[in-house]
Amino acid sequence: MKKPKIMVTTYPFGEKNTTPIKQLAEYDVHYNDVKRKYTREELLVRLEREQPDIIIAGTEKYDEEALDKVPNLQMISRVGIGLDSVPIEWCEFRNITVAYTPDAPSNAVAELTICQMLNALRRVQNTDNDLRNGKWNRHIGKEIRDCTIGIIGCGRIGKLVIEKLEGLKPRRIYVNDIDYSAAKNMPRSEAAKKMQILSDCDIISVHIPYTDENKNYLSHKEFSIMKKDVCLINMSRGGVFNEKDLHHFLSYHPEATACIDAFDTEPYNGELLKLDNTFLTPHLGSCSETSRFHMEVGAVEEVINFINNKELINKVC
Repeated sequence: MKKPKIMVTTYPFGEKNTTPIKQLAEYDVHYNDVKRKYTREELLVRLEREQPDIIIAGTEKYDEEALDKVPNLQMISRVGIGLDSVPIEWCEFRNITVAYTPDAPSNAVAELTICQMLNALRRVQNTDNDLRNGKWNRHIGKEIRDCTIGIIGCGRIGKLVIEKLEGLKPRRIYVNDIDYSAAKNMPRSEAAKKMQILSDCDIISVHIPYTDENKNYLSHKEFSIMKKDVCLINMSRGGVFNEKDLHHFLSYHPEATACIDAFDTEPYNGELLKLDNTFLTPHLGSCSETSRFHMEVGAVEEVINFINNKELINKVC
């Protein structure tokens, strides 16, 4: 095929390691020019203007409206693991190839999950802020070994979180997954129903994809049965937690905490920012040097394979 026009919409890209940029050097490539996640309007304007044949995408939403802007589009290569931003059935209908990099970010996300568990249990961020404001506040927190931890979703990331937790020896690890065999052969772990996790666990960490079924997976009903000092962690996707209901729960239960890395609208500028018991990160889960490198290189390699009519490693459709 002729050399296609490639549009890289994700950011950052090639920032710590320029290898993926070098891999694309011979192609007509248009990079993200705002150096942050595109707003919806920015994305639509640039798609219509650039008319790319191939997109190397981040978490921007490529719904039917967006894809209609680029009738010549042949491929979307996702830098990352989630596919909720890409309408797979519509891409199949339009004969648009979709690939992604499912393994590359998993360890980085799992590590940040453990980091936030420790941060929330000991209120590290809060005490740091107190100290900077002249307050010597020695918060009495919890240890992981005194906690019952619930892991909802035992895919690549959920399994890695459990593996890392095993060495910290929590009291018990409950696992909830579509496939209950996911908890088998994992020390200190046992299968549990969703409601048991919600009512019994000190820490609840969610690692499920965003789907219509999983929208508002945790909302007022679920929050109402949790422990009043529960630690909630969302390293998956915005929309899995109902943000309004979460804000209400945390406002009335100051001993509870929430560590959120994905939001309904990004960049996030909502009410959760006003609470002291939230620990918020800007979709940071995959942002380690190793993870980012393998995601970017993996996405580029899929593009080059596609251009050269070679078999794709992680083809979705």
